[in-house]
Amino acid sequence: MKTKSIILTLFAFIFGKAIAQNPDPRALTIYQVMVASYQHDPDGAPGYNAMWGPDDARKNGNLRGIIHALDHIARIGVNAIWLTPVFDSSEADGGEKLQATGYFANDYFKIDPHFGTEADFKELVDKAHGLGMYVILDGVFGHHSNCTGASPKGNYIDNRTASNVRGTDAGNIAFPGSLNYFKEVVRYWMDNFGVDGWRLDQCYQVYQGGHNYWHDLRLEVEAVAAERKARGEQWGTLGYMVGEDWTSAGGITVTQQDGLKSVMDFDGKDHLVNLSSGVGSIGWFLSNDASSRGYRDSGVNPTIFLSNHDTSRVGDFVDINSSPEGLMTRHAAVAAYSGPTCTYYGDEIGDKSGNGNADNKARTSGRISGFNQNEQRVHDYVAKVFKARAENPALWRG
Repeated sequence: MKTKSIILTLFAFIFGKAIAQNPDPRALTIYQVMVASYQHDPDGAPGYNAMWGPDDARKNGNLRGIIHALDHIARIGVNAIWLTPVFDSSEADGGEKLQATGYFANDYFKIDPHFGTEADFKELVDKAHGLGMYVILDGVFGHHSNCTGASPKGNYIDNRTASNVRGTDAGNIAFPGSLNYFKEVVRYWMDNFGVDGWRLDQCYQVYQGGHNYWHDLRLEVEAVAAERKARGEQWGTLGYMVGEDWTSAGGITVTQQDGLKSVMDFDGKDHLVNLSSGVGSIGWFLSNDASSRGYRDSGVNPTIFLSNHDTSRVGDFVDINSSPEGLMTRHAAVAAYSGPTCTYYGDEIGDKSGNGNADNKARTSGRISGFNQNEQRVHDYVAKVFKARAENPALWRG
């Protein structure tokens, strides 16, 4: 066993987490953080001063703040963490509020200096792995800002405006001219830092000219993962990819042509949050597979969630103080889902959205302490059901 592996094993033992991870993406229990609003560590980078989101929410989050919170995150019982974009967006057009979101990169091969350094990011990844958690990056491969330079290997983005399969929200990254560039991006972060997977923003933008380029990029991600595994690496071998497309299940196209195998389950989210048929809605959801719920392509395993950075929070619909059991019920449904799951930071304590607009009001300040009685109760229950999910493969495997 390599020295590094011994150290990480001991680290995991000290913190009470099993380091061995299940390589089946269906077992994923992901925790999502919005980097700029989650946590700030004064010993880290300065963060931003402004971001689209609630007026009184944190804007100066940094990577060291997340490092400081990793023990707390692990105790929730998750086995992966998804970071909103950390690539350098500090020179993006549109001003600081847009730059702080990370969704318009100007350099895909650098960490945003407002968030930290490459060394900070490597420490974050290594510690997360030591606690038994995968690290998933947010990849924005359909649009960018001022990213006109060459990659380390001399590839370029084709910056022409490109129509896509949806015919709306056209990006400024054209394929196939940009394909080698983004193959290099995924390989760079997986091979140099051990990144385990990708959440893909506005993924429909990469399906162009009648060809789904997610097929090509997925094969590259899986190839890197296989190469690392063959070299004896433990991490950076998962190769999980999930796309964001907020159309209905039947309207999602990025799974076509052997493309993405997972998408964010907006239909399922609405079903579980609203419970239009009462608790019977949960039974219907858990007893029907993706095809029964409208997903058209075979082999698709959607990723369920209750909130994210672009939606209202589940706590806006179910009040933490008047109905903690209602929140617990919904989290239990997530834990029992046969497939990947994602929990947005703050949902485990019933956080509510702030005063932003519909697209960003959920970007509230992350909290890892100071919970009231009901918040602590729901938090502890979420950790309990996520532990049950990890210990009972029949839940995530179906």
